[in-house]
Amino acid sequence: MKKHWEAAFEDFAQNVFTESRAPGLIVGLNKDGESLYRKSFGYRDAEQRLELTPNTVMGLASVTKSFTCMAIMQLQEAGKLSVHDPVITYLPELWTPDRAKTEQMTIHHFMTHSAGFPPLPADSLAVKNSMLEALSDENHPIYRFLKKEDVKPIETFADYLDTFNKQEYELLGAPGQYFSYSNDSYSLLGGIIHRVSGKPYDVYVKDHILDPAGMMSSTFYLSDLPKFPDVTTIYHYRESNDGLEVYPDPDWEDGLVVAASGFLHSTLRDMLNYAEIFRTGGLVGKERILSEESVKEMMRPHIRCSYDRYYGYGLMIQPDFFGQTMVEHGGAIKGVATQLTILPESGITAVSYANLVGTPVGEVVTAAINTVAGRPADASASIYREYHVPVEKMGRYVGRFISGEGADLSVVLEEGALQVVHNESITGSRNKEKYPLQPIGEDYFLVNVKGRSFSVGFMTEDDGEVKAISYGFRIIPKEKK
Repeated sequence: MKKHWEAAFEDFAQNVFTESRAPGLIVGLNKDGESLYRKSFGYRDAEQRLELTPNTVMGLASVTKSFTCMAIMQLQEAGKLSVHDPVITYLPELWTPDRAKTEQMTIHHFMTHSAGFPPLPADSLAVKNSMLEALSDENHPIYRFLKKEDVKPIETFADYLDTFNKQEYELLGAPGQYFSYSNDSYSLLGGIIHRVSGKPYDVYVKDHILDPAGMMSSTFYLSDLPKFPDVTTIYHYRESNDGLEVYPDPDWEDGLVVAASGFLHSTLRDMLNYAEIFRTGGLVGKERILSEESVKEMMRPHIRCSYDRYYGYGLMIQPDFFGQTMVEHGGAIKGVATQLTILPESGITAVSYANLVGTPVGEVVTAAINTVAGRPADASASIYREYHVPVEKMGRYVGRFISGEGADLSVVLEEGALQVVHNESITGSRNKEKYPLQPIGEDYFLVNVKGRSFSVGFMTEDDGEVKAISYGFRIIPKEKK
């Protein structure tokens, strides 16, 4: 017989799963290292009706970033580097538009996405099967940052640094001044790990984290996937005569050169093993992966990244989640939606996967945690106050915002209310989806996109003019008139 909280959670999760159109979704919770709950919805392969299980290998996407920071902390413990070292100590050939600021950038700034980089395209050129359209689409945003002759696939880290150095952009500010999510910063960290340890990033992580933590079904290599008996099919969106279609896509995104930013594959079972490191202060069973002090530094709120969240090292922190600290990170690329969540004080660890990008797996995990605690599945720990923006001041937010990663947003004012327009959505639809912006503070708004609510901020000049939007944790510059 199901417990009351299980029934409440499953009603919520089933609705989310149905609305998401994901072929498969799975969630697992542990309490004090022991299994508390496992539940799957749908399939790892809908066409063959193959079950999704805790042993199904799926993508992690950006959840990989905590592994990257863990590797850096291990190297710091070994005395091989310090997080406060200048990055040019290890990457002397690194170039940005401001040499003085480049010299001030530290490993810590890269780990906290605060080096000052706007979203840039170099990282994506190293991802096979994801940026081929940029090579033929002369209107692609990538050409705002790179000359046409410099837009080409990246095969090695030397290629990556060469392309990174050729990008044309302005730094957002001084290192440590602003948070803006930067895949490039983490790819550069992967290069530092290689140079300091003498091992390629993927080899180092396998030798020093995956194997000691017993994560035997985790790999960076697509060539390994056929060796596992239980691997998901990934799904994507495409336009069809009947609207937007979800279809099985055989082309996984493969980015070994930039693996440190998000290309590990794993299982729910392995990831719950990994989550023990943060619950126990560095241990998986009797195996010490990291010191207790290093774990605390990873979970420390180093910089504010949204209205009520902070970023540590490869982890996001909500300091007051119903009186507890919530430590988490999500991931999203083609065929992947992933969530890792830890509540250290109560011993809860949770993981969720789906095989379709955009599936709100973070909301599913939060709902499971809420119902276990006796709260409504949709209870929110975030408190947003009512805020009024005078109509005459709304016009300053209006404009178009474009990033080197391909984001293309507009903020419009219609009938006295602000809305954000996805000029091209995460699903690839060009229907220009609109979402209302609800004011919650000075230059802060709340938006709900496909069941996921998050805060949106605006950066202003000294004269009050808006120069950028903080959306999806990225600072995206406003298009200049």
